[in-house]
Amino acid sequence: MNQRGCCSVARSPQVFLSLETPQERRALPYALLVDVEISSDSTTIKLSFSHYAVTVRGNQLDEIYHSIRAAECAVIMPGKRSDADAPHGSKPSMSVTDIRLKRLQPSS
Repeated sequence: MNQRGCCSVARSPQVFLSLETPQERRALPYALLVDVEISSDSTTIKLSFSHYAVTVRGNQLDEIYHSIRAAECAVIMPGKRSDADAPHGSKPSMSVTDIRLKRLQPSS
């Protein structure tokens, strides 16, 4: 598993995506992931699970988005990719500033 400050990515598909905030840690199964989208400026990822809506905010979130699409992202947490991982002279590094989890009400 490759730890990158604000996310951990494995080389093989994962069963759960763990979301860690200062208030809680929750692991949601990839099998219940319905939709994933990223904003055009790469600052917001929206995940729709069958019973949760998750919003991840930060900067340069493309790598996280692609690892979720491949079911290789194991953990997302607030933080910044270490400068050692970023190539010299590259654009600002990936960071996660906020993760919001909202439990969806079951439809009647």
